[in-house]
Amino acid sequence: MQTTTPDPVQTTLDATEMSTTQRWRRALAALGKVLADPQRTDQVLVFSVYANAGTMPGRIHRFLEHPDGRRLFDEHRTIDTRSVDLAALGALPVGTLGRAYADFLRTHQLSPDVLEAPPAQVRDPAIAYIIQRLRQTHDLWHVVTGYETDPGSEIALQAFTYGQLRNPSSFVLSVAGSLRAARVKPGLVREVARAMRAGRRAGKHHPLAVFPWEDHWHRPLAGVRAMLGITPRFVAATRRARLDDYPGSGDKSMPGLARAA
Repeated sequence: MQTTTPDPVQTTLDATEMSTTQRWRRALAALGKVLADPQRTDQVLVFSVYANAGTMPGRIHRFLEHPDGRRLFDEHRTIDTRSVDLAALGALPVGTLGRAYADFLRTHQLSPDVLEAPPAQVRDPAIAYIIQRLRQTHDLWHVVTGYETDPGSEIALQAFTYGQLRNPSSFVLSVAGSLRAARVKPGLVREVARAMRAGRRAGKHHPLAVFPWEDHWHRPLAGVRAMLGITPRFVAATRRARLDDYPGSGDKSMPGLARAA
């Protein structure tokens, strides 16, 4: 995963206080860098903050008005190695949420600590917390949906995320990514549409954004999926999104499209 130092200008201006033109100028500049190099994780995070800043008041309201969302915020829950014992999760029975999460991180050599800091582009504590929470739980969205970390799966997961959150960044990333890959995998466009619909339907059960994952580590993964409205049929079909050769990247994974909620 490529790491770079973000542009100082992008970390000192509050995205929520900018005009629409200012936000989207910075968002599109970051998106251009991502499309040129999908490994630019730092620029995806910059893009997501600026693209979503205009919709954050409504998203904050929905998050905090939900009892679970309010509890998460009041308790300031985080998912990182200081608050989650990954070794203990890895010792849980096969088929539980906690074991599946620990196995996913180990298999893909990921760590929840990568995104332990709140975003620098916003100063409002509620906005910063919600963005951080969504980023830290991104890998759990992978686990419950069945989407892998290859480029096509990341694109489809962004579409599922848009169905849940209606956040502009996920819509742009999923549409732009699927259209760019259409010559290599034409079926990805249909998978993106399917994922959007599935995300919308699942959101009517229990929105993933406010789900208290930490309370369900011992629960069977199948049971958690049922709670979230994610059907076995949907999970079984997520393999259709997989894409082995994304244009512009020699790497078969796409951290650049991850955690952009």
